[in-house]
Amino acid sequence: MKKVTAYLLAMSVLIVLYGFQANQINDDVPAGEKIFIENKCATCHSVEAAGIILKKKKKTVPDLSDVGSKLEPAFIMKFITKQETLNDAKHMYGFKGSDEDLKTLVDWLVGLSKQNAMDSSATKCDSTVTKSDSTKINN
Repeated sequence: MKKVTAYLLAMSVLIVLYGFQANQINDDVPAGEKIFIENKCATCHSVEAAGIILKKKKKTVPDLSDVGSKLEPAFIMKFITKQETLNDAKHMYGFKGSDEDLKTLVDWLVGLSKQNAMDSSATKCDSTVTKSDSTKINN
């Protein structure tokens, strides 16, 4: 009986410590990404810019890393709440979170697009070589 009690106590301590550690890790995750994951958006969509990559990519479902550079935030909000259509179709599932969560999610997606654009222009700058006569050559 003492062994069973000691085992249960040890397991309880491990579970509490693991839960505490998981909360610490989640504090580093942006709020929009948490909402994306909690609402199971990653079931269909990947966001490779944030490291969210599906094991089986679906051909008809886009990666959302640059959705903010293609669509306006107001349209994205209406589309994922099934108030707008894109390519003659509504979003498969309506967003069920709060209006605040919706705004946070869309702001995160748009922010990823802006970050991708900055990273892309930094890469282009790094690939430019200058000759001694000051003419530029692009690789």
